Amino acid sequence: MNKTAVGGPAPVRVVGLGNVLLGDDGFGPLAIEMFRCKYECGANVDILDLGTPGLDLAAYLYAAELVVIADAVHAQEKPGTVWVCCEDDLTARRAQLRLTDHDQGVVETLGLLRLAGCAPSGIVIVGVVPKSCGLGESVSSAVLSSCPLAVDNIARLLLERGIDCRPRQVPVPPNLWWQRTSDGWNAPKL
Repeated sequence: MNKTAVGGPAPVRVVGLGNVLLGDDGFGPLAIEMFRCKYECGANVDILDLGTPGLDLAAYLYAAELVVIADAVHAQEKPGTVWVCCEDDLTARRAQLRLTDHDQGVVETLGLLRLAGCAPSGIVIVGVVPKSCGLGESVSSAVLSSCPLAVDNIARLLLERGIDCRPRQVPVPPNLWWQRTSDGWNAPKL
């Protein structure tokens, strides 16, 4: 297990990547918010919606024990298909993150952190195949319906590695300010 400079356990980061204003590209932030509402984790686990950070991602990956990234992924599968990939899948181009603002940031950031000797010990991507990533669109029903499976996959990945993650006794209401419904821009009941 990695240790921080002060000797404690290295942090675990669960991060969402994506632009909530681009339809299904908002899957990462949606999944992270739904995970935060359904599960609670130990003090060393950070749950973060990072938007589209590019190379700014380095600060969030630096010396982490494990990083789980939720993001839309480019694949020739039907929309809503959930993919679980590891770093090798990214570097071998078997899996590609979806849109331009953060695509190259993850692979390049990992490469730079590896050269500096401070990359995360493990990285896993929980992705979903998007239906549409148009400006001003809401998350599609295909992606919305796959979100609970993706969220439970995140929890399973943490538990398999012995990381403190448990269902909340009372789920927290989600803050999905960006998600449009037929009545306007209110968050749907998920």
